[in-house]
Amino acid sequence: GLGDRSFYDSSHEGVEKAEKELGIEYKVYECRNDASLFNDQLVQASEYAPIVAIVGFEFFDLAQEIAAEFPDNYYIYVDNEIEGIDNLITISYAENEGSFLAGALAAMLSESKVIGAVGGMDMPVIRNFLVGYEAGAKYVEPDIKVETIFAEDFEDPAKGKEGATALYSRGADIVFQVAGKTGEGVFEAAKELDKYPIGVDTDQRYIDPDVIVASMIKKVGLSIYDTIANIQEGKVSEGEVVYYGLKEDGVGLGYGTDDMVQFATDEMKAELDEIKAKIINGEIEVPEAK
Repeated sequence: GLGDRSFYDSSHEGVEKAEKELGIEYKVYECRNDASLFNDQLVQASEYAPIVAIVGFEFFDLAQEIAAEFPDNYYIYVDNEIEGIDNLITISYAENEGSFLAGALAAMLSESKVIGAVGGMDMPVIRNFLVGYEAGAKYVEPDIKVETIFAEDFEDPAKGKEGATALYSRGADIVFQVAGKTGEGVFEAAKELDKYPIGVDTDQRYIDPDVIVASMIKKVGLSIYDTIANIQEGKVSEGEVVYYGLKEDGVGLGYGTDDMVQFATDEMKAELDEIKAKIINGEIEVPEAK
């Protein structure tokens, strides 16, 4: 569903950019986490257009079935890894690498030396964020405590607020939201309790720049735009997984705009740039959970 100001909106920005710069026309088919709509919406999209971007882990089996039913279409499947189906291009992100930087920053900023994370659901891609987040925090502060709660929903801010409130009550002063629209509740809890959150997927600092310290950006829109362009130019790698990590500028940290109060000091940003370089050159090996 659109309107999460995060993962799904980022994917939409990719097709919006393709409309402006590549001359495409597009429609969005929303499912709102209603599994009864998945098949019908994907079939409708396949009948409408020769390129279909599929956004969401829930489509793992269905994406492969529909790709076989519409062999003349190209499918761009975001956030998963499937090989061997020529018209299905899957895009996988190194969320763990970007989240390592988010965890490192959280450790630098935390006064209580307890930080937290709210995940939308307990699933591999969310675990990949969290394992990187914890590793990054412990790289900076080995004794830091990292608490995690799963909201089991990507569409419910109330559950995000409940999870964040519980984490803040356990002593966390910074909470990383990895929960889509549910994460907006994390921002609400932070504001009410005078604590701090870290955003996800897009640079979410604009939502509340006095509270949100940074965001772990996952450039879903960029990857969709790039793949559409490659299909148009005949440069697509059929049946392969395309990876976006720190090296490809597919993930990273966002600090908002220059007119916003900056929680991360210049010294912290310089240290984070050094950590980023070490990850890219292999000096730091970030754990993976998917």
